[in-house]
Amino acid sequence: MTVAKMEMLNLVAPIRYIDKISREIVLLENIHMVNALNEINEDNFTLSIAEENIEELVDMCVIKAYREERDYKDISEKINNLMDYLQIEKNIKRKYIEEEYDFETSIGEIEDIYEDIEGVYREKTQYHEELKRIKEFDSHIHQLRQTNANLSILKNLHFFSFKIGILSKENINRLKKNYENISAIVLHIGSNEKGEVYLVISPKDLETETNRTLHSVRFYELDIPKEFLGTPDEIVVNIENKVRENKSHLETINNKLEKLKEEYGAVVERAYSRLMLEEEISRVKNETACTQSYFYLSGWVQSSEKERIKDRFRKYGEKVILMFKGVSEVHKYIIPPTKLKNNRLTRPFEALVKMYGVPSYSEMDPTPFLSITYMLLFGTMFGDVGQGLVFLLAGLYLSKKNKKGLYGGILTRLGISSTIFGFLYGSVFGFEHIIPALLVHPIEHIDFMLMGSVVIGIIMLITSFGYSIVNKLKQRDMKEGLFGRNGLNGLIFYLALLGIVANVALDKEIVPSGLLYVIVLISLVLIVIREPLANLILKKRPLYNEEASSYYIESGFDIFETLLSMMSNTISFIRVGAFALNHVGLFIAFQTMAKIVNNFAGSIIIFLIGNIIIICLEGLIVFIQGLRLEYYELFSKYYMGEGIEFRPVRLADN
Repeated sequence: MTVAKMEMLNLVAPIRYIDKISREIVLLENIHMVNALNEINEDNFTLSIAEENIEELVDMCVIKAYREERDYKDISEKINNLMDYLQIEKNIKRKYIEEEYDFETSIGEIEDIYEDIEGVYREKTQYHEELKRIKEFDSHIHQLRQTNANLSILKNLHFFSFKIGILSKENINRLKKNYENISAIVLHIGSNEKGEVYLVISPKDLETETNRTLHSVRFYELDIPKEFLGTPDEIVVNIENKVRENKSHLETINNKLEKLKEEYGAVVERAYSRLMLEEEISRVKNETACTQSYFYLSGWVQSSEKERIKDRFRKYGEKVILMFKGVSEVHKYIIPPTKLKNNRLTRPFEALVKMYGVPSYSEMDPTPFLSITYMLLFGTMFGDVGQGLVFLLAGLYLSKKNKKGLYGGILTRLGISSTIFGFLYGSVFGFEHIIPALLVHPIEHIDFMLMGSVVIGIIMLITSFGYSIVNKLKQRDMKEGLFGRNGLNGLIFYLALLGIVANVALDKEIVPSGLLYVIVLISLVLIVIREPLANLILKKRPLYNEEASSYYIESGFDIFETLLSMMSNTISFIRVGAFALNHVGLFIAFQTMAKIVNNFAGSIIIFLIGNIIIICLEGLIVFIQGLRLEYYELFSKYYMGEGIEFRPVRLADN
């Protein structure tokens, strides 16, 4: 439920080990690579000044970027083609990459078998294309069977030529308007999904003019194979024979490919796994810097993984130098990547956080707060036992179908929340009197729902102030953390305003009004002078980062913005109760329609359609509204989301 602690790794080793070390880093899958040359140029790559490190330190004076000389484009294309030809699933097999190997041997194996397998697959493709062409031709002229037209006779005419083609429906009228300009017989012989099929017979002397007219109406001429000339019955027989012949050839080729798969499948899988590793190794090497004798590598690692990394490289002894530095030891302008650590309940909601932005390394992870509040908001707005269970089942299905996807997990948790609130509201598929309400029926307690929503919003907003204060103080931003409108001073100001509103609403002084007004006044003054005050406490000069007059004019407007935002943020949560009431009201509308129908079967259909609409349409609206409250009312107070996600170099299946 926190951001993982990071350290910077600097590694130096003899250049002859660059392939082995890069391979180790890929297989470790826990190092977020950083360009080593940039780190060296910015004086962030450091080695301890020990006698055994002198040679490496001196060598750094003539450093340059490492460039991989090998190009895997050609062999990559061949291996991926073979995986497709043999219908082999593109999965990386760890057993092929964790053992020692020579990739040149794998390349040689692929080169030896590629031509044979490609030739068989090319033959398969040709038969597929021909079969497709035959079936397409058959679909275009199957209406010709209803006529007595003999294409062989038409083909052998000395003074006339013919063509069969398709016109789109919008161009038919254009053709009709040009009938007087076309010296040809135009016969409509059928229709299909692409348009209308026509047989056109024209004198050969006028063929050019006819073609020009047909071209103007975008007439698509069909290519008629020689073997399909003859009477309609002969064409039918020829097409059936040709289809049967092609399918027979395809079956033979598929059997041949299956045998090739049995013989060479393991070779191709092995080459694919090793290719993926080699390409990743190449990416690692391109992030390194090198001299004639040594190479230098930098990356971020989790502190908890440091010992594992040391153990992995211990076998190289003193030939590999490892240096680890904490975040406080690197330059302040260098941003460490962020690795979120959440439990099973809240982990799926990381996807919603990352949609807004990745938290920076110095920020608190908002995922736990977002997950709990978002489930609460969704359940409040969409409380129904039956519909919640539908969401739950849909989420479980998505999670099973795509185990790496997070959205199934989100839907599952929202379904549970909706179901729980359904019991609190006593609602099952919209019916509110099947089970008793453990709390209230929303439509019968409108004031309670609306006021309760505002109270929920106030609690969330106060919590968001707490997050903001912690984040700002972690970032050593005293100005905003202590005196800003979203800092400690802003929280006190907000609580004082709530106290004043409560005194007026209840018509009695819970807290003395005079004290509250004094707190409000002091808070406003602190918001206005927060910059010079913070600089004065921290002994920074100058007190203002701009002209004093400009600063105070801007701060004056900031007061109005603060008041408006606090008021709008609080009132905005009324929508939670409003959507809970809308959920009930929408189903009441379907109930009314069912009563009007006054038919059991019709009523069931209306209730079914109503629930589908509510689940799909209103469920989507509530999902979006919950996100809006999280992003605009809460995140805007305490969350920046300007971090870099921790992405360790690793092998990933396609």
